[in-house]
Amino acid sequence: MKSPQIDRSATLRGRRVVVFVAGALALGLGVTGVNAALASGSSSPGTRDDRTATFTPVGPVAPAAVTDPVGLATPVPSPTAEPASDPTALADGVYPTYVRAVDVRGATITVDVLQVFAGAAAHEAAIEDGVRWMDVRYNPVYIRNENPLLRTLPVARDVRIKLIAICMAPNRWVGLTELRRATTPFTDTFYYAVTIVGGSVERIRQLVTVAGC
Repeated sequence: MKSPQIDRSATLRGRRVVVFVAGALALGLGVTGVNAALASGSSSPGTRDDRTATFTPVGPVAPAAVTDPVGLATPVPSPTAEPASDPTALADGVYPTYVRAVDVRGATITVDVLQVFAGAAAHEAAIEDGVRWMDVRYNPVYIRNENPLLRTLPVARDVRIKLIAICMAPNRWVGLTELRRATTPFTDTFYYAVTIVGGSVERIRQLVTVAGC
């Protein structure tokens, strides 16, 4: 029995087709790999254009609060406290007083301010104080001294000092010297009308508190 003869030309053509297909497949795989590599390289974090990222518009930013640097702020001046007035100070006027002390060199006198009543007012004041009117009715004035407060007052350079039976003192030194003699030791036989102007003694006049005879 004869073996069938094989067509060699057909066999060669089949092999060529297989080689061509294999080559095409290899070429396709190579192109796919290159594309994959390029795609992988273009998707790196540093170069990828992420189309899916959302864009949030930024609104206006509020300005930050500005504080004054230390030392540049304008200081607020503290209110200046006014000196408290002396509640015992004497306003301008004439005051009946006892003179308790005289400082000739320092040009001051220390006085005790009195209440002086005359006439019907003296009678009424004496009755109010429980004093027998018969004991004081002949005195020129009735004196009430309820406040023991003593005040030391400066004496003006041009003060006028007049004592009973003595002429007006020529100057402050002489007048204060005579006033100190008249009030040392202290006696309530005399009282003194003291004139105050601007806080200083401008005039001193000696007056009597009891009847002369």
